[in-house]
This record gives sequence, C-alpha cells and structure tokens, in this order.
Amino acid sequence: LLHALETEGYRRALVVWHRRAGKDKTFLNHLIPQMFERVGYYVYFFPTNPMGRKVLWDGMDRTGMKFLKHFPEKFIANVNNTEMKITLKNGSIFQVVGTDRIEQVGFNPVGCVFSEYSLQSPKAWDLVRPILAENDGWAIFNFTPRGRNHAWDLLEMAKHNPKWYC
Repeated sequence: LLHALETEGYRRALVVWHRRAGKDKTFLNHLIPQMFERVGYYVYFFPTNPMGRKVLWDGMDRTGMKFLKHFPEKFIANVNNTEMKITLKNGSIFQVVGTDRIEQVGFNPVGCVFSEYSLQSPKAWDLVRPILAENDGWAIFNFTPRGRNHAWDLLEMAKHNPKWYC
C-alpha cells in the first residue's frame, strides 16, 4: 500500500481494515516522512478531538511504544499538547483534529489522514477536498465498516476510480 502511494502517484487512497489492524500506526508512519519531503501542514482527522487524543496523541501500540515517538525527536521544534500540534524544525506542522468542529478550524493542508471515516461527518471531506486539489495534496481514508453510509459510498466510488488506491 505505502509503496503504491509513494511510487505510483496516487493522491487519494481508501483502506478498509478490521479493528486492531494497525491503521493509525501505519498511516502515521506514511505521513511523517512526507513532512520532510514537502514542508507543509499535515492533518490527522478523527471524528472528535477527544478520540484523536485518546487514539493517536496519547495512544500507544501493544508494546507500549507511544505513537508520537515515531517522530524523530531531533527534528522536533515544538510540541503543543493543548492543540495536539507538532512543529518540525523544517517548518512542517502535524496536527490531530476532530471533524466534529471542522468549520472552526482554518488550515491549508498538503496531506491528510481521515481515521475512522465512517464515524466522521462527510462535511470534513467536502471542506478539505478543494484545498488539497489546489495544493496538489494527498488524502488517505481508513475505516472499519459500519454499514452503508458515506464511507461505504466513498468506497464504492474509489473501487471504480483509477485515480484512487483502494
């Protein structure tokens, strides 16, 4: 998957994996190197800020390794725990954002991960899509199936769209 995103030029990807498959660890580790290749703003979206804090910002894998320890410490300029934001020395910014209040956030991302998209408001993608198009940015959607909802609709579209990795 990550090889396809990096070498085949996909700007959109959608992955449906079962619970505990390592979605967030996998996609965080895809996002981090991107921050060194292209300076910009990178957002990891969750359905709510509390969920983002619990799952990613404060989360850890089964070995006890904190997810944020994947950011190389020597390249970190600042960590803002309140805003769940990491600024790298090269100027790139990473932030965890809840999409339940997406209209209150002003941002200009070049890369986004939508985690548990089936639980998010589709309004988030509607707001971010034109920004990413303008910035030649990328988006990855991951989720566990939750019935026929907007995530299912996106999956059905992506299956038949050659511009999407699915």
